[in-house]
Amino acid sequence: MRNYKKTVIGSILLLILLLMSCLYPYYGPNDFNQQVLVKDEHGKIIDRAPFPPSEKHWLGTTRNGEDVHWLLLYGAKFTLITAFGVAVLRVLLGGIFGMFLSLWAPFLKSYFKDFFLTMRYIPSILIAFILMVPIVRAPNDVAISSIVTYQLIILVFIGFPSVTLFASDITDELLKTSFVQSSYLLGAGKLHIARRQLLPYMRSYGILFTVQQIISTLQITMQLSIFGLFLGGLNRAGIIGYDDAENRPKPASLSNEWAGLIGQNFTEFVLSPWIVFAPVFGFFLVIVIVNMIKKELEDNILGIQTMKMKRNRKEVALPVKIPSKGKFDLVN
Repeated sequence: MRNYKKTVIGSILLLILLLMSCLYPYYGPNDFNQQVLVKDEHGKIIDRAPFPPSEKHWLGTTRNGEDVHWLLLYGAKFTLITAFGVAVLRVLLGGIFGMFLSLWAPFLKSYFKDFFLTMRYIPSILIAFILMVPIVRAPNDVAISSIVTYQLIILVFIGFPSVTLFASDITDELLKTSFVQSSYLLGAGKLHIARRQLLPYMRSYGILFTVQQIISTLQITMQLSIFGLFLGGLNRAGIIGYDDAENRPKPASLSNEWAGLIGQNFTEFVLSPWIVFAPVFGFFLVIVIVNMIKKELEDNILGIQTMKMKRNRKEVALPVKIPSKGKFDLVN
C-alpha cells in the first residue's frame, strides 16, 4: 500500500479553500468591507485608501478601499475551478486523441508534430495573448459567458498538442511491451487492447499529468494577467485613486481571481506592497501544494507502473518447467 499522505492533506486544504470561496455570499460582505475615506469627528478627511494591514483590515485594502482578504476568499473559486477544469479538458481530449494517433492513425503523427512544431519555439504566453486580445479587449460589449468560454478554449488549445504527443508516446511504448504483443498474437482487436491493456496505465498517468497541467494553467493565467488579460474580462469601474492628469481608472479584473489581482496591482510593489504581496503569496502557496501532490504521485504512480509492467512480462514470458530425467532418477 503506497503512502499518499501529502496528496490527501494537500487535496483537503484546496477543497477547504474552494468551499470557503463558494460559500462566500453567505458570510462575506458584498462590498468587500469597502472604505475609501477616513474622516475625523469634524468631517474632515484625514486619510484615504489604500490602508496598510491592521486589526480592522487584516491584509490591508486596495485603492478602492476593499479588504484584500475578502477579495482573496471571493476569487479563489475562479482560480481553482479554472485551473482544474482546463487541466482535465487538456488531459481528457489530448489523451484520447493521442491514443487514437498511435492505434488507428500512426501515419498522422508526423504531420501532427510538424503542424504544432512552431509551438515549441514560440512562447505559449505570446500565442495566448495574440488570440485573446481581440475578444477580451474588444471595444464593443461582449457577453461575459462568451469571454469566459473563449478564454477556456484558448487555454485548453495551448496545452493540447503537448498532452497529445505525451499520450501518444506512452501508447507507443506500451504497444511494444510483451503482454500487449501477446494479446495481438492471440487475436485481440485494437479497441480491446485500448480498453483492457492501455487504459489502466493511462488512467494513472492521466492523474499525474492532470496535476502537472494545473500548475501549467496557473502559470499561464498569471502571465496573461500581467498583460491585462484577466479571466472573465475587465471591470468597467476599474481602480480609482491614481493621481494622474486625466484621472482615468486603471483596468481591473471583473472576477477578482488571484491572477487578475496580481496583474491589476502589479505596479503597487513600491507604493502599497501589501496589495500585491497577499495574492502573490496565496498563488505561491497553491502552486506549492499542487507541486507537493505532483511529486508524491510521481514517486508512487511511476513506481507502481514499473512493478506492474515487470509482473506482466514475467507472466507472459513464464517458462514452462519440463521435468527432465536426471542421472540418478528412478523410472517406473
